[in-house]
Amino acid sequence: MSNPDKIIQNSDNKGEKLLCYLLKSLLKLKRADQTNHPAFIIINAYQKNVVRVPGDVKLKMELLPEEKDRFAQKKLQLESKHKEMSQTFHAFNIMQGGFQKEDAEKLITEEMVKHIEKDTKSSSTRLLSFLALINSYVPGSHLLKIFCEDFIKEEEWSTDGENLLLETIMKPFEGLIVTYSEGEKEDQCIRLAHPMIADACLKIFTEHKLTRYDIALDFLNSMVKGNESNYEKICKSMFITRPEGLMEKEKFSRLILDIMHERENNTEQCICLLELLSDLFCTDPFYPQVLARFYYIKVQEENKYVEAEHWAKMAIERDPQNSHLRDTLGQIHKNNLRKIWIEAGETCTDVENVLAIAQSAIDAFKDVEEVAEKESEDDTGFNNRGLFGFLQVCKIIHSSPFQHFEQQHSDFISRLKGDVESRYDFFEWYLAFSRLSLNKEEPDYFHEDVDECYRKYFKPREQTDVMTLNEKKMKSFGGLLHFLKSDINVLKEHQSALKNPKSDDETQTVLYILANIILNQSGDPCEKAEDLQARLQRLWLREMQDRRQEFNLLILLLFWADEAPPGITNPPNLEKCLKKMHHLYKSKYQKYLRGRYLVPLFFFGKGKGLERLVHTSKLNQTALELLTEGDESVKIKDLPRVNGQVRGHRVFAIRREKQIKLTPHDPSSVCKPGLVSFYLGFTIRGPVAYNIRYEEKSFRGACYMKTHRMKTT
Repeated sequence: MSNPDKIIQNSDNKGEKLLCYLLKSLLKLKRADQTNHPAFIIINAYQKNVVRVPGDVKLKMELLPEEKDRFAQKKLQLESKHKEMSQTFHAFNIMQGGFQKEDAEKLITEEMVKHIEKDTKSSSTRLLSFLALINSYVPGSHLLKIFCEDFIKEEEWSTDGENLLLETIMKPFEGLIVTYSEGEKEDQCIRLAHPMIADACLKIFTEHKLTRYDIALDFLNSMVKGNESNYEKICKSMFITRPEGLMEKEKFSRLILDIMHERENNTEQCICLLELLSDLFCTDPFYPQVLARFYYIKVQEENKYVEAEHWAKMAIERDPQNSHLRDTLGQIHKNNLRKIWIEAGETCTDVENVLAIAQSAIDAFKDVEEVAEKESEDDTGFNNRGLFGFLQVCKIIHSSPFQHFEQQHSDFISRLKGDVESRYDFFEWYLAFSRLSLNKEEPDYFHEDVDECYRKYFKPREQTDVMTLNEKKMKSFGGLLHFLKSDINVLKEHQSALKNPKSDDETQTVLYILANIILNQSGDPCEKAEDLQARLQRLWLREMQDRRQEFNLLILLLFWADEAPPGITNPPNLEKCLKKMHHLYKSKYQKYLRGRYLVPLFFFGKGKGLERLVHTSKLNQTALELLTEGDESVKIKDLPRVNGQVRGHRVFAIRREKQIKLTPHDPSSVCKPGLVSFYLGFTIRGPVAYNIRYEEKSFRGACYMKTHRMKTT
């Protein structure tokens, strides 16, 4: 193969560069114990030249028919060349066999099982159990050989007083273990040959009455204690990291959940392990945090909230500037409050205690908000759980079961109304302009709790819940966008409230124009685009200081078209508008939306006037997936491709004689200079280029002439 370093330096192909980086890293791996033992590097790569099929994609750990044939041929070659040694290529053989559990279980011989049965306390059996535990729950992890040798020194001595070698002690299991050096390090590592072998070993241990708890406790006391810094990552992966479930993350790590299920309501053993870990890693805040969560979620005893609060406060003491730790304390008080509400109901008379718990939860969530504001300045994603938790507590406490303490409860509720409305306003634009990621939105309960809390605090007696919410949504940009996804008739019924906005009132004008755009999207009568442009133009010329981001967005939407709007001789300068947008986004939205996916609110369409705007809700799911994830050859009905150019890894739209800088939806698609086309969308940050395609042959001449004219004028 060619020198990877030269390819990395000279290639413009990002995929080629990535492949060379991988090979360069993999080639550093050395077999420390066997120079004649072949190492396998298996890379299955393909060039993206087809459109991804929309819909669900299921990833399966199995080989394709043609891959099975190639693996079978390779196995014959290995058997011919390496004879019996080929049977020890466990990772290859398991893959070639189709990742069957039975293939891994067959590798554990009767002699190995007898050795385990004979003495579960021997250092060899215990060391195998440690490897089985970590390789099963943290695939790819290893133990340093030097620490394994230290462990053996303390546990076993030969009859002549000399230390036994690791290879001697572990000889009964040598066929399962791999010894190697990682990268440039001289320290040798040991692990089991494959995670499925680790699973099979763990199964043998549990069948012989050695539970995961027993192994984990022994591992922490015998290997981790005294060498905490060397096992920090492994322990975090095993005891803290929560796997992704079908809908959201599991409540606890996979190991903790498995220990819970080893015995019915097995909370004591989990608490024992987590307390030990909290002592071993005495500055790490996440072990006491997990303990706090474990107490209030899993434990059934009466004092569980007291214990949970103790551990949550310990976590906060270890890292006071972490908003997620403070959120745990708020969740404890919130769940305690909800439990009292459900269990006591109208029989509850201890109003002072309940309101005190509610106040503790509110204070905790306000602390989360305060710390989250500071965190967001450090380029981390904004933690919204303080704002959301506050609304959840307010929702719970509003439904009073108290019959004899109405005034006390009423005063408490009245003090919360202003804070409830401000947080509702936050989530209205926050959820309208962004979501968790490209393919993931907030769960349904998130929207439901925000809306329900507002209704409880602001619904007049004569109104229904729906009327209260609709009336509120008519007063904001994010709220109006909601009607495109729900019932447009509500907007038409309330349209009179938006008519005849004052010409100098930016807020009224913005809402009026957006309402007309929304009506147009639904095919209903609305004001002409030229009249709406004239309203925006008059406000634009006033050069107001406190400009709204939504106003600038409407300028882009209505003035992007190539033709000059009739009757407007001096249309807004879009470059100037974009500069203002970038500044406003950075000052108001960036710290809250950083790390979230900005939703395309509108796309640039093929029609005229307002018909040029296509709201995201008007595109079907397939079109949206092709826009954001599809191949460059896709065609989206009703959306034209916009001409542009890439320079210095930046993309520009060519608009008349000017080039306007855009944000590429996929930064990796802007890989080299050249002429491009793309679909144009608009987020709250500004214009975005979707599905960028290089067009070297299509409009080279036209673009060259425009670019050349710009340089010479």
